[in-house]
Amino acid sequence: PNCSVVFFHHLEKTGGTTVRSILQRAAQLGQYDLFSFVNRFDKFQMQMIYHQLWHAMRTPGGLTNFRLAVEIHIGGNLDHPFFLKYTLPDLLHLRQRLRAAGCRCNLVTLLRHPLLQHLSWHYHFVNHRVPLCFWSNPPDCQSRLALGLTCHDGPRIPPLGASHASALSFMWRSFDVVGVTELFDEFVLALTDVLGLQAPAYRMQVVAQHTVSPQAAQHRE
Repeated sequence: PNCSVVFFHHLEKTGGTTVRSILQRAAQLGQYDLFSFVNRFDKFQMQMIYHQLWHAMRTPGGLTNFRLAVEIHIGGNLDHPFFLKYTLPDLLHLRQRLRAAGCRCNLVTLLRHPLLQHLSWHYHFVNHRVPLCFWSNPPDCQSRLALGLTCHDGPRIPPLGASHASALSFMWRSFDVVGVTELFDEFVLALTDVLGLQAPAYRMQVVAQHTVSPQAAQHRE
């Protein structure tokens, strides 16, 4: 596309690193510029991106051949949902203005089955220091990350309530593509259509030996 901007809200342990690799490949091929690892509550990083976008919109021809991908990732507050309160309203306003200027703008994310995300979180961050059966699990981890809350320090984290559920429902309705890790290829195809990616590709991640044969068989089919 002549002009396309995408904000990818990367929630930890959902397959987001693989999505980043797809966007990195597009950047390496010169199809997109990429800002990666933009902290969820780092105002200065986001302001730099906002400045670039507003400057492009105000400059005659500034959106011609303008393609930008932004990965929003890492960081969270114990009790203040920064992404929900500050970042999301800015993104929705930017999307409205960019689309009015004739530029594609999409908000995308990827969710995972809570149990699988829970196991992956334990494997990656706890790293066998505490057995799974003794681990004090942070409640509602994916939802907390989505809102801009931390998912670390499980014993001190309060559970989410009805107001958080309502906020999450609004958030996901506001996004253009909400994929699921269990249907990752389908998500990539949807992302390709929405963003206009050219020949997206990623390297298969094999996390256990017993997954090799089923995955190989699926590729043969």
